[in-house]
Amino acid sequence: MDGVALPSAGLPAGAGDACLFGLSLCSGAGGLDLGLHLACPGYRTVGHVERDAYAAAILVARMEDASLDHAPVWDDVASFDGRPWRGAVDIVTAGYPCQPFSVAGKRRGADDPRHLWPHVARVIGECEPPFVFLENVAHHLRLGFPEVASGLVGMGYRLAAGLFTAAEVGAPHRRERLFILAHRERDHLADPARLLGDPLERRQPDGDDAALADAAGGRQQGHAELDEQSQRDGAPAQRRVHALRRDPALDDADGARSQRRGDEPREHAGERAAWPPGPGDADGWRAFLRHAPDLEPAVRRGADGLAHRVDRLRLCGNGVVPLVAAHALRTLAAELLADG
Repeated sequence: MDGVALPSAGLPAGAGDACLFGLSLCSGAGGLDLGLHLACPGYRTVGHVERDAYAAAILVARMEDASLDHAPVWDDVASFDGRPWRGAVDIVTAGYPCQPFSVAGKRRGADDPRHLWPHVARVIGECEPPFVFLENVAHHLRLGFPEVASGLVGMGYRLAAGLFTAAEVGAPHRRERLFILAHRERDHLADPARLLGDPLERRQPDGDDAALADAAGGRQQGHAELDEQSQRDGAPAQRRVHALRRDPALDDADGARSQRRGDEPREHAGERAAWPPGPGDADGWRAFLRHAPDLEPAVRRGADGLAHRVDRLRLCGNGVVPLVAAHALRTLAAELLADG
């Protein structure tokens, strides 16, 4: 920490926006951080912790191309000291490893050596941020989530959690993930309304507020429209969010899933489509690759000498879709705000 100038949380960032500083644990390729950039005006990640060398290299590359703000990267959350960050960050994010909870693994939970939640919880307790934003696989709701929820509640946080899919924001795949948003009770900086300012890239020319757009260019019109669509699709209209204070009673994950399918990807004139085609859409892939020939080696397992292929696949498989993170953050913040 020597020589690192830490910010002061809650300082104004200009243009009427409140600046939000974030500490990113288990950063991966920065999907949560990019999602926060989409959702919150003035958000800035001021520190990363990521032990995977390839993922850390991607973070640095994203800093160099200005996708992420320049920030130091530490490599070990187990030895990371959160105490100097107390009062310096507004939010701690973490996409801690999913393997202990994933249905694709052995589901050893807390007995898995890759179980990093205790270290993440320690850092949260040391720096006491107003907000905490976490992501993991959907099966975490069945295995491990009670420990996480009770730990946050024990540290004085109130939380909301829900399952969100990439299809909800227009992607051609499901990728269901659990997102958890917590805010510190009796902390004046922990007002969920701070997370619900105008999304940076979705302000209208006339100054009106705009909902986050989906990746295909359409706008999410709010809970009412989503529920109506769910009813038309034969899915339950019930929201999947649980607001927790003390001794949370956890719903079964199967009853909490959203069944709404995202819109089909659309390609704007002269632009690459926001999402790639589905796996069986040969014509769609040919059109997509005309705009993105660099992606061809990664399609249908063609190698063509592509470097770091295994690392890329692992990072993509474990990663967060930024637009889903933004959608989840704003949905959960609205739920916390409505719940009082």
